[in-house]
Amino acid sequence: MLSEKKILGLVTARGGSKRLPRKNVLSFNGDPLIAWTIRAGLDSIYLDKVVVSSEDEEIQRIAVDHCADLVIDRPQELASDSASSVDVAMHSLDYCADQGETFDYLVLLQPTSPLRESKHIDDALVLMEKKEARAVVGVCMTEHPTSWMGKISTTLSMDKFIERGRLGEEGRSQENIDYQINGAVYVIEVSELRARRTFFPRRGTFAYIMSRDESVDIDSLTQFLLAESLHRSRS
Repeated sequence: MLSEKKILGLVTARGGSKRLPRKNVLSFNGDPLIAWTIRAGLDSIYLDKVVVSSEDEEIQRIAVDHCADLVIDRPQELASDSASSVDVAMHSLDYCADQGETFDYLVLLQPTSPLRESKHIDDALVLMEKKEARAVVGVCMTEHPTSWMGKISTTLSMDKFIERGRLGEEGRSQENIDYQINGAVYVIEVSELRARRTFFPRRGTFAYIMSRDESVDIDSLTQFLLAESLHRSRS
């Protein structure tokens, strides 16, 4: 508990995955991928409850085996590619409320970020309190400046790239570093989530900065192997 706030850690895990089939249950350095996120949540000093939401029976069994506080059987309509994390979070909050338990903050933990640890969760929550924020979002520095990015027409012309300016020639000083959302941790006031239906309110959102290595988000076999290697070297 943080300043008398009751905090829910929500691990969202579908059974389906197009680019890397069954990624959430693949063995990652000896344990199913999702187990590392459950463990990080349980090791947090601030989360009051770690809940796993999934429609998949194997994921549900793994969550029980790895001591998640609660496993929610997610409806199939919330397990499609089009279902949003907000909808899943709302379903989980409503499920807990029906059991007589409500929360002030929700921390969204995606199992595809296995290098995110309990200290990152706790640091993000401390930042939430320090900034009196409505939300905190995990970010990392981009691999390349965003001025190197843009659209190319069907003719392959790069005129619009050139129109954008210097294409990153100015270098990367501390003042002009570009960041990207890393997907590792989202913290939000439950009241804000219910009112705005987003994890990224336009006002009152602050960045929690993580390293690029800590921010690897698994969506492909290449990313899986990279994350596993980084994780193994840290362990």
